[in-house]
Amino acid sequence: MTPIPDEYELLFDAATVEHALDQIAIRITLELADALPVFVCIMNGGLPFMWDLTKRLNFPLAMDFLYATRYDGMEGGKVQIHTRPRTNLRDRNVVVVDDVIDHGVTIQAVVNEFEGAAAAVWTAVLIDKYERSVGAECRTLEPDFAALTAPTRFLIGRGMDLDGLYRNLPGIYARVV
Repeated sequence: MTPIPDEYELLFDAATVEHALDQIAIRITLELADALPVFVCIMNGGLPFMWDLTKRLNFPLAMDFLYATRYDGMEGGKVQIHTRPRTNLRDRNVVVVDDVIDHGVTIQAVVNEFEGAAAAVWTAVLIDKYERSVGAECRTLEPDFAALTAPTRFLIGRGMDLDGLYRNLPGIYARVV
């Protein structure tokens, strides 16, 4: 088993994450089963979630990816899109997939890239860090589909990393405040 840094505690065990994945897959299936969607993964964090999610979807879909960055360690910055999908997204139903949404800056920048060409753009995230105390005015986008809600703490596991490590953890861990 991968050792967890001392300053992190278990937030969601693997069974809880798996159950949440089953539930979000049902919601997405009900909404998009007949849409022939293209799932576009925001690399690198969205990869484990997209893989786990799409295995649960029993309808035709396409997959692609883009590489966008905003964070350098724990500090946010300007969104940079380095690699764009190769799939033609014109008039397609697109589902943008990422690991976590805080204020929504990164995923909003990606949605903006696709709007206008795509027929519709949906968003799916493993973790929604929305806290009512922060307020909606700080949020640039609300996800269409979110598997889990978590407090606004630094998270690792299931795609979320600390200096590029721990994305492969089966559970999700939060930094102790």
